[in-house]
Amino acid sequence: MRRLVPALMLPVLCLSVQAEQTGRISGKVLNKEGKPIPGAKVNLKRTDRAWTKDLTPDKNGNFLQVGLEPKEFEMTVTAPGYVDYKEAIKIPLADVLVKNVTLLTPAEARTAPPAAGTQAVPEDPGAALDAEGRDAFNAAIPLYNEGKYEEALPQVDKAYKTLTDALTKLKDDAAKAELAPELLKIERVLGICIAQAGTKKEDAEPYLLKALERNPKDERVIAGLIETSKAKADKAAEQKYTAMLEAIQGPNPDLIYNKGVEAFNAGKTKEAKAQFLKALEVDPKYAEAHYLLAMVEFGENNLRGTKQHLEKYIELAPTGKNAATAREMLKDPSLKRIK
Repeated sequence: MRRLVPALMLPVLCLSVQAEQTGRISGKVLNKEGKPIPGAKVNLKRTDRAWTKDLTPDKNGNFLQVGLEPKEFEMTVTAPGYVDYKEAIKIPLADVLVKNVTLLTPAEARTAPPAAGTQAVPEDPGAALDAEGRDAFNAAIPLYNEGKYEEALPQVDKAYKTLTDALTKLKDDAAKAELAPELLKIERVLGICIAQAGTKKEDAEPYLLKALERNPKDERVIAGLIETSKAKADKAAEQKYTAMLEAIQGPNPDLIYNKGVEAFNAGKTKEAKAQFLKALEVDPKYAEAHYLLAMVEFGENNLRGTKQHLEKYIELAPTGKNAATAREMLKDPSLKRIK
């Protein structure tokens, strides 16, 4: 039996030697958001001879191949709608090579920094315009979010025109499909910027109407349409959009007060008084409404009402722009006598 022991052990030794002469590769294929990509494929191709192997990642994006000779390979990762990824790799001896790959869409690949592998973007006449337009819009967004519409407008206008041109020239269907909804968002922002800060606010109306059709409760768009209606002197449209905004937000004391100011400046004191009282119903602490009500009451020789509203204004806005005038008026003997 002792003579048989080396023979029985021989296969085990052979297996051990064989295991040491191969390696393996593993990794993940994900998109930029870190999610697996349906339909992704990994191809391994020997560079020294005609040998190739296709791997299909699982539902989590994982792939694995064992038993590979420690040779040089070309790894290609593909998926519908994404740019092909290629990289030269070398399988290590008796070890695992981990390769996690992030596939990019054509638009993402155009602005991505260089990676270990290559994701060659095919030449596309609209690609440069796409990148230029997106850069312009990205520069405008912080200004837009801060309400600096006049500063944001030139960049938004450039982004819209450049990306509209890009959409007609892009050859990559996936890039075009991705750009189209982005262009609608930029169109909306352009309309809002023109309505709030443009020299011809009525030019914003076509953009805003399309945006309103997509979202009838878009408050910024409706506010923009109020401005375009004013620019066109279209009172009916202004009232319509104001009612729409109030239905969403509730009555806006600023809008009501502004109507009162317009009536006051036009000498329509009765209409102005009604608007100022309405503004105070919505916001009893609206100081400026109290001040102009005092002016209306004074004009009607209602001294008690004048005094009440002047005192309320000073209570609410002791350092307000009209505080000095209000205090001076209250020194008048005719008002001082009123209890």
